[in-house]
Amino acid sequence: MNNLVLYCKSYDKDVHRAKILLDSIIKFNTDNIPFYISVPDKDITLFKSVLGDTGYIIISDETIDDTNVDGWIGQQIIKSQFWKLDLCENYVCVDSDCFFIKPFHITDFMFSDDVPYTVCHEYKSFFEFLDKHPLNFDPYESFKAERENIMELFGRTGVIYDFGPGPTIWSSKVWKSLEENYLIPNNLTFTQLIQYNGSEFTWYGEWLLVSNDIPLIPRGPLFKNYHYPHQYEYDKHYQYNLDKIAKLYLGVGMQSIYEFN
Repeated sequence: MNNLVLYCKSYDKDVHRAKILLDSIIKFNTDNIPFYISVPDKDITLFKSVLGDTGYIIISDETIDDTNVDGWIGQQIIKSQFWKLDLCENYVCVDSDCFFIKPFHITDFMFSDDVPYTVCHEYKSFFEFLDKHPLNFDPYESFKAERENIMELFGRTGVIYDFGPGPTIWSSKVWKSLEENYLIPNNLTFTQLIQYNGSEFTWYGEWLLVSNDIPLIPRGPLFKNYHYPHQYEYDKHYQYNLDKIAKLYLGVGMQSIYEFN
């Protein structure tokens, strides 16, 4: 079993973005960390034709979970259950709309041989930016509501944390503990958990805080993520380019509606 792998859940509409991600991994993967991609079984032939046959291992989503939930929720379910394949002790979950921009190493993701870092922070600078560039809703209130609900279920009070954005670093031990010590005793499944409320990285992080299955060694976001177009336009205007981003981040996460130039 691998101690650490990279993992991407993708599908047909993101195949060309997945190719950009793969090319960046081939270029910058200094320690040759294995890279797995899962897609619906019907998309495997397409991915092999676009991505080629080197630098990654492709598997079908159905080998991870066969509940066939569509859309964003379905993607979260698959990501949260990758550990069940027993391929790794820890995995870096990276989306198709991300790409690396500089060499990366195992030590970027692992604090020690058996303890991964956990993306854990309050994301204050992000919400400060959005206060200066308002949206048609209050993203901080949405952020709080989701996390407070999960905190209440687990009996935790105190600081509200964000455990993303991606890439996230997850321990299979923590996911297994969540299943054995919370889901099964409450007659729940991962599918019901994700459908109930919240993102998969919030469930993971909040469970880690109350379970202490591994030491929580915090890291800030690994990638510069652009969640909204005006974030990107702001950086583009002030010429905050890839060379500058690489001083602080391993890569960039983009939405499919725009491209980084």
